[in-house]
Amino acid sequence: MDRFLACLAIFVAKLAAKLIRLCGLGMASNLPGKIAIAIDPNILSYLSRQLSRGCLAVTGTNGKSTTSGLLASILKQAGYQVIHNRQGANLIAGITAAFIEAAELNGSLQGNFGLLEVDEAALPLLVKVINCQSIVVTNLYRDQLDRYGELDKTAKLIAQGIQEKNSSAILNADDPNVCNLFCPATKVFYGLNYNSANSKQNTNNGDAHNQPSHEVSTEEISYCPQCGHEITYALSENLTGAWGCPQCNYKRPPLDFYASEIELFAAHSKLTLSTAQDSSNISLPLPGLFNIYNATAAGAAASHLGIDLKTIKRGLEEYKTLFGRSEKLRINDRLVIIQLIKNPAGASKSLASLTNSKCAKVLIAINDNLADGRDISWLWDANFEVLSDIGSSFIVSGQRAQDMAVRLKYAGVDSSNITCTPSISLALEQALQEMPTESTLWLLPTYTALLEIQKILKQYKTIIE
Repeated sequence: MDRFLACLAIFVAKLAAKLIRLCGLGMASNLPGKIAIAIDPNILSYLSRQLSRGCLAVTGTNGKSTTSGLLASILKQAGYQVIHNRQGANLIAGITAAFIEAAELNGSLQGNFGLLEVDEAALPLLVKVINCQSIVVTNLYRDQLDRYGELDKTAKLIAQGIQEKNSSAILNADDPNVCNLFCPATKVFYGLNYNSANSKQNTNNGDAHNQPSHEVSTEEISYCPQCGHEITYALSENLTGAWGCPQCNYKRPPLDFYASEIELFAAHSKLTLSTAQDSSNISLPLPGLFNIYNATAAGAAASHLGIDLKTIKRGLEEYKTLFGRSEKLRINDRLVIIQLIKNPAGASKSLASLTNSKCAKVLIAINDNLADGRDISWLWDANFEVLSDIGSSFIVSGQRAQDMAVRLKYAGVDSSNITCTPSISLALEQALQEMPTESTLWLLPTYTALLEIQKILKQYKTIIE
């Protein structure tokens, strides 16, 4: 009976996915999963049990999609077959849809690992259904306060998910809130070794490909989760790296896996990844300090699985970007970089990367649909002030285009350099027409605006770089 229901669920869900795509209604990343669960509530458990090496989960506020994508690339370089919700649908329905897509009509599933990007609130629900042997936690920042509430609630949800099956925890040691998660099982700490990383950075603002750059003021102030005192950092201007509390001596734990010798460029990065036994120089095809963290998280998880640094290096260097996550495209011979923004910390990091590029156009598209979070007050906490001196022109778009225009004006951007075009389709067309061929267009959309851009780009001839 179980197998019959599973096969029926797979058949109907696959048919639904095919119809959705044929009709141009979307990527079929969620609805087929909902259909499958309605037919067989145990379908995800049934399929996941067939994986020879079990499941890995990646959760946290920022960096889930890129970290899981980088880890998937490493696992494939190591010769593993991976089931991965690559499209970023990270609730139970989306994860189920990814398994359905990989399954055969007879109910069988061929694969070694399930690699799952998981929404923080969905993690406790997911681990009741499947067994996650390891859970990677990227960071904890304020995000969608109308949905999650404050950080302590999000932290409790993640800790609950880790404890449910006593999963190994791959933790960002540079985030005091992540370090404070109650995890009785195996812990692996990753982070940045800034004693050597700082020596490689400088303040040159170079072109999009060749000159090193330096990022500042991209993080929120952190407070000690033990006593509430303000945390101090080894690299204070970035509020990152080694940290400690001067009040109660709570401090960053020793690193098991770390990045050093970091060089940041406008379109890529260089770093050295190290364990206690070995190290390897990496050329990462992603910009920004936040992607250094994503690569280090993926490397730490792979190393915990017994994958050597040589294979980790190949996986990171041959990574192909996910849509909207530092993705680089050519449209009409124009270079376009797309970076999702959705909360203060993530937006600030993306803005810092943007200032490293000589760009003629910036298009910011802000929606406030349910998936984006109705509360857009986070725009006032993100560091848009860094845009006031870069000399670019800006187009603001989306449902809250006017709000974004006001935010840029208060950030010090000259109002004559701001154009408000609520239609995202028209805004993109305008940006491509106005920018010089040799310059770069930065697209900074919220989640549903990103999905809209994905549909719009089908009208253009695009080349993925």
